[in-house]
Amino acid sequence: MLELRYKTPMSWAERALMSPLELLSDHAHCELRAASSAQGLITRNPSAKSLVDSLSRLALEEMRHFRQVIALLESYGGELLWAEPNPYVEGLMDGTKATRGAVLLDRLLISGLVELRSLERFDMLADAATDPTVKSLYAELGPSEAGHATLFSRLAEELFPAKLVRARAGELCAIEAGVVEQLSFAPRMHSGIRDSD
Repeated sequence: MLELRYKTPMSWAERALMSPLELLSDHAHCELRAASSAQGLITRNPSAKSLVDSLSRLALEEMRHFRQVIALLESYGGELLWAEPNPYVEGLMDGTKATRGAVLLDRLLISGLVELRSLERFDMLADAATDPTVKSLYAELGPSEAGHATLFSRLAEELFPAKLVRARAGELCAIEAGVVEQLSFAPRMHSGIRDSD
């Protein structure tokens, strides 16, 4: 149902790994935002028992990942930098607003797409990294991202009619591909490959 329609070139990973401290700091913020987003969905949908149960576990897992990334960052002499706006997620939210129907459905499907994009990037970083510790981190975290993407798709299918979910997923997949293809490069998990203007 959810699929990435834009394939990131390997050159993205090669460039991102040239700035490992900036990349790890951004990655840590991604994990933190994922935990916060899961908690926000729980807060806004407390009567959806399956969602509450699943996303409370996901939030805990994202915080464990945050600690893993921070530990690695600090072991290399880096520190968590100030969070910057996330043009990828902002682009997804802005790009889907005009056609949005059910807010919860969009939040679930967008979260699933973010997890899929993260999985793609983790796999690429694991392949491209020459540092065995960095390679190990991304190889280890990849399967969790796949599980999270599946979880968000399952929740969408539990809470909304299948036909609606499929149709909206198709629209969002197309929007996501357009957003990521237009992003400029930065040593950030969800940046693009274009040089800054």
